[in-house]
Amino acid sequence: MNKTANASALPSAARTFYEANAVAEDIKSQLEETAMFLIGVSRRSTEDTFKLGEHLERAAGLLPEGTLEMWAVERCGYTARHVRTQRAVFRNLDAYRDILVELAVGPTVLGKLSAAEPEQIEQAIGFAAQNGKLRVQDVTAIMAGSKNEAEARPEVDPYDVGGIDGLKAIIAMKIRDGVKSFVGHIEEIRAHVSEALPKKNIVKKTLAEKTHLTARLAHKELESLAQFVRPYPTAAYVISNIALPGKTGWAAVSTLLYKMGSETTWPDKGELRTWLEREVVPMLEWVTSKSSAPAWPRGETSDMPSANVLDEVRMDGPISANDSGIPDSVAARVSSVEERMGSIAAAFGATATIEAPKSKRTSDVDVPSVAEALAQPEKRLTRHDMVKQIKSEWSAAKKSATSPNAAA
Repeated sequence: MNKTANASALPSAARTFYEANAVAEDIKSQLEETAMFLIGVSRRSTEDTFKLGEHLERAAGLLPEGTLEMWAVERCGYTARHVRTQRAVFRNLDAYRDILVELAVGPTVLGKLSAAEPEQIEQAIGFAAQNGKLRVQDVTAIMAGSKNEAEARPEVDPYDVGGIDGLKAIIAMKIRDGVKSFVGHIEEIRAHVSEALPKKNIVKKTLAEKTHLTARLAHKELESLAQFVRPYPTAAYVISNIALPGKTGWAAVSTLLYKMGSETTWPDKGELRTWLEREVVPMLEWVTSKSSAPAWPRGETSDMPSANVLDEVRMDGPISANDSGIPDSVAARVSSVEERMGSIAAAFGATATIEAPKSKRTSDVDVPSVAEALAQPEKRLTRHDMVKQIKSEWSAAKKSATSPNAAA
């Protein structure tokens, strides 16, 4: 299909389409950007194929319902069948994108694989990993013979398949089903909030009862899908999650879900509606958006609230710590003692001062002043940096910390 050669002749037809379907000017400009990408795609890699389907999905969300194929035909020179295939690749195979890109599965094979069942897709991935390639006829054979093969031989539990490929397969299953479950729970919370907002009087207790358990579950699902784990720096036997990078959208979402998990942390009645309208709804919409890069609802990431919830602070975590690295239980006792001593000393016209113990985590490093810390830009750790840091802290923790069992 020679799309590029016909590009100059298409705008007039597209103009007619836009006028006939009353497409707004701001939407039209977004569609034109998408059209330029679609027209410019020639020889495609595996990643390009997914991007093409993603762009088509985005265009479908901008256009009047049912007009995407007509637009793609008139503006970009695509066939309706090609549009349907590319959208199916993105919708049905995006959960497996990373491994399919790694295996360099071709666009034509992806089109065929997009019609397969999840079990057949996973079987095809295993075949490609074992044989180094995947052809259309291989996918056809897997789709045609999977049912017969399942009846002819004992079913193999995917959790019994060893090796790196077996691990990747169950991770792909986790991503596919885990993301679906997480998004479903976010949509459930949105539905309850949207139902409550039009009412003149929002009953905080009623809304919290409908959403708090779902928010807790979604918070845990997000942790499971997106966060690494590490040993507590001064107690190697305590394993906790690494918080999502501070001042990022997903860290803010994690904090919001944590906050929604208990009625006691919700705003007072006077601030409830504002909180729901300006924070909860926009952020949950950001989470479930199907756009490739949805805009953060409250501006630049630098304006986001610091959502760097400490790794050890969790609803069911065994140990929690404040910013100084001192466990919260210790800090609370120090604060309580300081208050009591202060009140006793005040009765005699004196002043009592108690210093909290310094954290072992900062004993060997120079701690910058507040001014210095604010002057330095935040360093965003990469996944490689995180893994390296976890290994380093794990080694240090094993040397310096003693397990309670060992101590006993």
